[in-house]
Amino acid sequence: MALKLRTQNIEKLKDTLSLISHLRKFIVLRFTESQLAVILMNSNPVNQEPQIWCKLRMASLFDEIEVISNHDNTVPLELNIDLLLQTLRNFDKANSDGLNIRLQRKDTSGSLGGILNTGRLASLALFYSNTNANNNTVNHTFKIPVRILKVTHESISLSEPELSRIDLMIGIPNQFVSTYKRLDKFKKASSNDLVTLKASRRSLGFLGFVLEEEGKFKITISWNDKLEVQKPLQNHAIDGESMRTAVLETSNKDQIDENDENEDKEISVKLQDWRNASKIVATCKTVVLLIAHKEACALHCFLDDSEDVEIIYFISGVKIRDLLD
Repeated sequence: MALKLRTQNIEKLKDTLSLISHLRKFIVLRFTESQLAVILMNSNPVNQEPQIWCKLRMASLFDEIEVISNHDNTVPLELNIDLLLQTLRNFDKANSDGLNIRLQRKDTSGSLGGILNTGRLASLALFYSNTNANNNTVNHTFKIPVRILKVTHESISLSEPELSRIDLMIGIPNQFVSTYKRLDKFKKASSNDLVTLKASRRSLGFLGFVLEEEGKFKITISWNDKLEVQKPLQNHAIDGESMRTAVLETSNKDQIDENDENEDKEISVKLQDWRNASKIVATCKTVVLLIAHKEACALHCFLDDSEDVEIIYFISGVKIRDLLD
């Protein structure tokens, strides 16, 4: 197994990690020659906790790429996101002409406190050089402990979550982040940890958030400006790769019956899970909310005008029976 990379510009990787670093302490990096997947999940069952999948095009990140392994040339690692992000920030400030990244194996065992309890330890070495005020060359080396994930572990075999269907797709403007501030305000006054998202193509597009505490209050926070709310052309199981296609292949030609309540869709989620996406929504250039009625939702995002960085935030819906268990 080998991982050797070199880059002169770490902005896209640094910006992506900055958007998600507050959500998990440990992340999975899955390297192939064409893609780096940054996966945020924890040890709880998949259907109980949100997942974030960031997919970055390797050619947009690195000038030199060598990824070799016995398993389809895939190198999956678990590491502390804060250590990696801080090292990238140090490089950014150093005015260096290049950052080298190497995987260095160790024949030892132990526990990093992350997803795995057993496995091979290694380190991800990041090194670069710069010139100080005295015109002397200074070499910097940072070694981040990592765990090489075993193929038999579900962290490797786990595929990107799927929405069984997409009932509505909603284009979210960056200004939409203001709704998060209003949700924060009511969160402080409520003991209820759920919020219900209600969306419809009726009334020129509607998206609202219903907060309710029995016997005390029920309030709806909605986006008052026009929203692009659409249905996908095909209503079938859509995985992460085809969701981007679904966003591009929509149609506004079908007429909307303003009296048809079947146009209305909703999903109840944990309020904190929804609030955790505020930084992603505020920063990404393109944000589309995908809703599977009473089942799940996902925020599908592109960091900038290119397709080099794709971020998908999956949230499972909460059913009444889940609360009673």
